[in-house]
Amino acid sequence: MARNGHNRASASQEVNPDHIVSVKDFSPDTLRNVIAHLKASTSFEHLVYREAELDAIWTITGFFLANEPASSVHDAVNRLHAGAQKAHDLVAERRPGAAATVLEAFL
Repeated sequence: MARNGHNRASASQEVNPDHIVSVKDFSPDTLRNVIAHLKASTSFEHLVYREAELDAIWTITGFFLANEPASSVHDAVNRLHAGAQKAHDLVAERRPGAAATVLEAFL
């Protein structure tokens, strides 16, 4: 993960909900990729993958929060951390579209 949350990979990859999104950071590109996959997810297996991706975002933002001093960026990442948990809970309720809407607020 880049310290500043920026991923050099593009989110323009083709969306295939049968594949797991590689979550290495919490950059806008990564969030867009996860959002696109959330919107395309229809099966239980897809939802399991989306939960794993949201868990990764939650974990990476947690590491950031534990290691970075308080700042406006810290506050924004703290909101994303909570948003990732909320989105995860929505996926667990089989509401991937609602989870995507939660994440879209962070773009």
